[in-house]
Amino acid sequence: MHYKRLGIGIFIATLVVYIIGLFPEVGIDSGKYAAVSRIMFENGDWMTPQIHGHPYLHKPHLMFWLSSLSFHLWGLSLFAFKLPSLLFSIVSVVALYRMTKLYYGTKTAWLAVLMYATSEMMFLYHNDLHTDALLTANIVIGVSFLAYYLHNKRAVNFILGFVFIGLAMITKGPVGLAVAVFAVGGHLLMKKDWKNVFNPLWLLAFPILALVLYPTLKSNYNNFGWEGIKFFFWSNNVGRIQGEFNKGGSVDGDMSFYLHTMIYIYLPWSFYTLITIVNQMKGLFIKKGNDRFKRPEYMSYAVIVVYTLILSVANQKAPHYLYPVIPFLSVVVADFVYKGVVEDRNNRLGKWLLGARNVMLFIIAAVLVFILTFVFKTDRLIIWIPVVLAMVVTFYFVLPKHELYKKIIVPLAIASIALNFVLNAHFLPTAFQYHGGIRASDAYSELANENEDLYTYKFRQFETYFYPSKISSWYKEKEDFEKVMNNNHYWVVTDEKGIQEIKEMVGDRISYEKIFPHRLISRMSWDFLNPATREKSLKKVYLLKVD
Repeated sequence: MHYKRLGIGIFIATLVVYIIGLFPEVGIDSGKYAAVSRIMFENGDWMTPQIHGHPYLHKPHLMFWLSSLSFHLWGLSLFAFKLPSLLFSIVSVVALYRMTKLYYGTKTAWLAVLMYATSEMMFLYHNDLHTDALLTANIVIGVSFLAYYLHNKRAVNFILGFVFIGLAMITKGPVGLAVAVFAVGGHLLMKKDWKNVFNPLWLLAFPILALVLYPTLKSNYNNFGWEGIKFFFWSNNVGRIQGEFNKGGSVDGDMSFYLHTMIYIYLPWSFYTLITIVNQMKGLFIKKGNDRFKRPEYMSYAVIVVYTLILSVANQKAPHYLYPVIPFLSVVVADFVYKGVVEDRNNRLGKWLLGARNVMLFIIAAVLVFILTFVFKTDRLIIWIPVVLAMVVTFYFVLPKHELYKKIIVPLAIASIALNFVLNAHFLPTAFQYHGGIRASDAYSELANENEDLYTYKFRQFETYFYPSKISSWYKEKEDFEKVMNNNHYWVVTDEKGIQEIKEMVGDRISYEKIFPHRLISRMSWDFLNPATREKSLKKVYLLKVD
């Protein structure tokens, strides 16, 4: 099979799985972002993101703008919420291809974007949507334009480069600029391109960035004064490094956190990455003189080394913080693998890569069997047929008759697509049936009259601000709820902490009560995954009607 047709087929299958991932429900942070977007859509205030009736400061505007606009186009839905970030990421795949092709050639570029597009990070965070997906997409697009600016000095590449870096900043703060500076600055310093390092034209970036940032900064100032400006430029990113917000808990001080995080978040290419790292480090000691670290570009290396080091020493850690590293890591791994296997025909390296491939295929196959025959056992043909088909194709490309390059790349790409098809089409939709907040919201939407409000008491999740037909009002303490408890005909979502207090306050007026099993999907455990003990692992969420 021709490489180009095979590659196009893999990318189409990947896109289909991405699209399937637009429909499963979301919770925790993603649920919060969906709620903020819905509030912006419904109240028409595009300048002030809000949650719980108060301005929301912790993330800038871009994701909320895009999702709100998408709600206007497609209606209020999870599909509309997730779609804009996916579209930006698809553009980032094209941008990464163009940048990699500029320095390494077409074939390495194809491999780099295949690794990027089929990595677990890309599948996971376009389903459980975080701002890091949109942040990374804009960084990659912006850096790609700046790479072309350095190559051909066209003003349009300079302008567009900093427009997209500005968009990265109004997605998650100055980290968008920082990663771009690491990339371009590291490249120029390693190249000893002092003329471009000290080029005064870089100063023109500031008015471009200022124009992009202006609406967000104005909103922050209007709502929070200079504290809002400080939060954007300092507290939001540097504060997390210093641990001013939620610390990493058990991972505090774990300098290796992002190494073992990479192993699962960059599946199925993580073992190839470890082989690449070992060989790159080995080369630094074996090679002599200028050849020791001579590369076509240093953007990728600068981001991987500098940004990962900063993340590793930070007091707050989370897997999705690593997202901006993944596209640049894909370039480095693709270059090493293609050069070693195809150009240098390194048989020893080929054996190591085949061994790593076999381990990864075994892990993916075991996870598929575990999910489909044990965790959420299913006999649905719509799930089994694509999986069996993918496994047959995977086995076909493992056969000895194929050339080494195909054998180490194609099976892993197809296996990754199959795994994430199962996650998006079966595992996550089934797991979310145990999210009590969402199920209670659905029941309210079905049962409540138009004039009956929904209140959330104690229950701290954000799902009741996105999923119900009417956005819920949240009451944290008993004295807060007492202000509305004498209202007529309303509904309440609460948890095990709040149910007793609600019954003490309005117990004689409760005309409907339903209990929903509840489990946060981010808190997987063996007790939940095991069908025999699942029920014991569940908490309770209550939906009450008060007349």
